[in-house]
Amino acid sequence: MAFATTQDMNEVASKWEAVIGLEVHVQLNTRTKLFSRTRNGDVSAAPNQSASLVDLAYPGTLPVLNQTALTHAVKFGAAIDGSIAKVCLFDRKHYFYPDLPKGYQISQYSHPIVSSGVFNLWNENGQAKAVRIRRVHLEEDAGKSIHDRLPNETVLDFNRAGTPLLEIVTEPDLRTPSEAATCLRQLHALVIWLGLCSGNLNEGAIRCDANVSLRHRGSNRYGTVCELKNLNSFKFLKRALRYEIERQVAVLSGGASVQRETRSYDPASGSTISLRPKEQQEEYRYFPDPDLPPIPISDEFTSQIKTSMPELPETVRDRFVKVYGLATDQAYRLTLEKPLAELFEATAKLCKDPQLAANWILGEVIAIRKRTQPQTPKITITATQLAQLIERVKDGTLSLNTGKELVGRLWATDLDLDEIVKTHDITQISDRDQISEWSAKVVDENQELIPKLLDGEEKLYEYFIGQVMRLSRGKANPHLVRQALERLVLADEKHCSNENDD
Repeated sequence: MAFATTQDMNEVASKWEAVIGLEVHVQLNTRTKLFSRTRNGDVSAAPNQSASLVDLAYPGTLPVLNQTALTHAVKFGAAIDGSIAKVCLFDRKHYFYPDLPKGYQISQYSHPIVSSGVFNLWNENGQAKAVRIRRVHLEEDAGKSIHDRLPNETVLDFNRAGTPLLEIVTEPDLRTPSEAATCLRQLHALVIWLGLCSGNLNEGAIRCDANVSLRHRGSNRYGTVCELKNLNSFKFLKRALRYEIERQVAVLSGGASVQRETRSYDPASGSTISLRPKEQQEEYRYFPDPDLPPIPISDEFTSQIKTSMPELPETVRDRFVKVYGLATDQAYRLTLEKPLAELFEATAKLCKDPQLAANWILGEVIAIRKRTQPQTPKITITATQLAQLIERVKDGTLSLNTGKELVGRLWATDLDLDEIVKTHDITQISDRDQISEWSAKVVDENQELIPKLLDGEEKLYEYFIGQVMRLSRGKANPHLVRQALERLVLADEKHCSNENDD
């Protein structure tokens, strides 16, 4: 489809408002699958080696609910202040795919485990938007169809079949692709924070479907919904929604109607592609699963889970601002990941400088992790190591550049910082007499540049400092070097002035 020009699209888009809701599928990190004792989440297993007779729906096999999965669902419900059901009921959702051996999926329809919750969506300015959660329910995952392994053939891997999923369905409260991507990012952060999921997007631990429609600005009526399936990154979600919104604007502005359908996103072309007409709920022929009896959820069980809940990100965010004096954007970024938040608080207490602790974590620590292990939130530098590093840079024992280089060394070892500094002889030299001696030597060797320096060519100081650092093998305190050079140059200026007076 050929879209209008950017200018035309902006003019047309100003008449429309996007209405977006998300369906987020979270793979729970239980030891076994949802209804069998098969090991869950073994991504290293060979195809079809982590699928039991229950997962493959052999005749005579029966499902047994995983208790930990139920606990995880209730824990998430408590985190969003949702209404938690008094009884856990499962339904059969009928549809045919080659990677769904039973011909139906065990899910929850009429009685979700959690309903009517609220997820507070935060931005970097500390402002929150309430996104209503319509329902949260448990269901089993299907297997995986692989279309690019063999030419002109599809192969099936059932290792994923039976994986416990927590599906989080929002109300259509989101209005822009950026807002939707932020919502997914923060939901992603929350389920990791609560210990429910690995969060590894590359392994499909979290996948998202987005429902999007358009309506005239100011209208309360919804348009025709299109569903975008299986988006597994924040970037792809944002790009897919942008394209789909533009596509629907073009359709509507041309006088046609948007068709209710399910579409996929093609990252290579950056476009959404029609897959099939979107199913109606009645087409799934839901009915209660006769193999799974109702499971009571007592008030005592729910209360125990709520009592054991960790402090939630928004509470930690508020404390970082009020107690440690951080800017709201720093508190926001630190609480997107629990390991970062824990490292910050422990480091701030040890070095007694929360601002420096935040700066180092949001700068060098995140940078080294991105270079060495971009797919995992694991932090290998300890609060003790980082606090020591901050203190040594602050008191001048180490230069700032040396400190930044040492983050990489500390990342790869559990050694004490002082041991590393002593072993590699990298202590910064702050002896003023020694620095003055080096500086005087550099000034004497570059007397022809002094007049230019006195005439205001300040950038020459960088050259002089560089020469001193060469003499000191990079160990001299740059701040003290600058001071020594300025004193020497000023002395030269006075000397020249006295000679002229004579």
